[in-house]
Amino acid sequence: MDIAMTNPTGTGFDFAHDGTDLIISDGLLELLINALFRDAKAPADILEAGEDPRGHWSTDLDGDTPDGSFIWTLRREKITSDMPYRVAELMEKACAFMVSATDGPAEPVTKVQATCQKASQRGRIEGELILFLNQSLEQRRFTVVYDPINQIYNVEEIT
Repeated sequence: MDIAMTNPTGTGFDFAHDGTDLIISDGLLELLINALFRDAKAPADILEAGEDPRGHWSTDLDGDTPDGSFIWTLRREKITSDMPYRVAELMEKACAFMVSATDGPAEPVTKVQATCQKASQRGRIEGELILFLNQSLEQRRFTVVYDPINQIYNVEEIT
């Protein structure tokens, strides 16, 4: 069990509460938040000279640990017709570790599939991420918003 996360403004995640107590979740949504919206440390060959490679401090502790995504590296690019495909690919790569997880909230995940498209709102990409569970027809679906212009991002489960 994990503490649930919420993102009411779309600009940053925080612990969810009901006014007095923290809300507990099964941890899968929180795992997705970390996988998709924590900045992975970028290799020097994809950065401009002097640009911060970002990344999480724990990256240096264990190189095999899943450490976010490279979605942040697209923030300076113009949204072209192929960018939704690139965002979907980066989302799938960021979540790929879940398929081989042997314990924790990602244990039942057997496949990750993402689809994205340009949204009607300028500068925004919206998508859907599907987690296939336990080699069955069971799925958990999530909507994802990536808006680098307005610094808005979110992931929510479709119920």
